[in-house]
Amino acid sequence: IYDEENSAQRADAELTALGVPDGVIREVARLVRLTAQHNPEPGDRNGETLSDADLAILGASSDRYNDVYAPAVRAEYAHVPDDVFRAGRALILRHLLSAPTLYRTPLGRQRWEAPARANLSAELQRLGT
Repeated sequence: IYDEENSAQRADAELTALGVPDGVIREVARLVRLTAQHNPEPGDRNGETLSDADLAILGASSDRYNDVYAPAVRAEYAHVPDDVFRAGRALILRHLLSAPTLYRTPLGRQRWEAPARANLSAELQRLGT
């Protein structure tokens, strides 16, 4: 949540400096903040689309997920001991898998839902928790 808030504030400041209209700036900041939870309101087309785009990596090929994405997540949390990381990551993966759907748009569900669930389940199994 902190990263998203910092990013939203940075977008606000930089877009303001560029003279972007206030309404556009507010929407950009809202959308950036939305990526913290990926839970747009039903009918929030911008939010649903961005949320799906942000989660698209979960539905990448298993090679890309395993060889690029998962190691990048671990590297981001390199300061966290392995056992703590595994437990926390497993909690996140279980939370994602418990959702009725990961993606909000029909296209997102069609393209990424099945491979994302397979990737998340395989990662959870590898974590051994």
